[in-house]
Amino acid sequence: MMRRLVTLLVGILLLVPAVAFCIDNKDKKKQKLIIPGRWRETVRMLPDSTRQTFTDTLFIHFMPRDSFSYRNRKGFVYEGVYKLSEDSLLDMGTVRYKVLARTTDRLVLINASGIFHLVPDLSDTLKNIVLRKQDSARPVNHIDVMIGRWSVYKRETEGPGTIDPAENIRSAYITGPSTDGKQGFLYSGSDPDSKPSWYITELGGGQSLNCSGKSTRTLKVLRCQDGEMILEENKIKYYFRLYR
Repeated sequence: MMRRLVTLLVGILLLVPAVAFCIDNKDKKKQKLIIPGRWRETVRMLPDSTRQTFTDTLFIHFMPRDSFSYRNRKGFVYEGVYKLSEDSLLDMGTVRYKVLARTTDRLVLINASGIFHLVPDLSDTLKNIVLRKQDSARPVNHIDVMIGRWSVYKRETEGPGTIDPAENIRSAYITGPSTDGKQGFLYSGSDPDSKPSWYITELGGGQSLNCSGKSTRTLKVLRCQDGEMILEENKIKYYFRLYR
């Protein structure tokens, strides 16, 4: 009887670590998320808390689940999927922060370059492009009128669904005709600035922007004038602003 009791106790003791391990692993799989919303930088400091003046305001938009977009004023829009660790390290791929404070009306981030204080962004940064009757879209007959660096500030999709960050366009750099046949480049949300996923081969008939690279794609040019450009592909519209 005593031997059977000892065997039972040993078995229970062996099971405890296994159960704890399973619970621990389950907790680790839970992804910490930030409540969706848009944030705007109001205060910037050096790591030693010295206040700095700035004009390249930081804007961050946390979207449902774990998607995000961020940009500095007049800069490119970066998009992707973020990770927020248990010790509040926010990893957005091209930039990383430590979250010092996070409430409904205050977000404080820090990294090696400084401390960033943000508040909810209530400005109309996603204002639609309105085509006035006297300013209707003019024909785009040559790629020269599209030359420049363009940054996406809004997307519209028809129907439900999400956009794959690897296929989603965040910016365009259009150079015009060149000897290598590349007339510009398109960057996805996960591309580094030095390695675009696609290059533009031509502006074809029907205002079709033909591209090659990691895949072949064709985008319809709906508008390109007055520092604004709209491209459409597979029921997704990309709204660009001219960066420079």
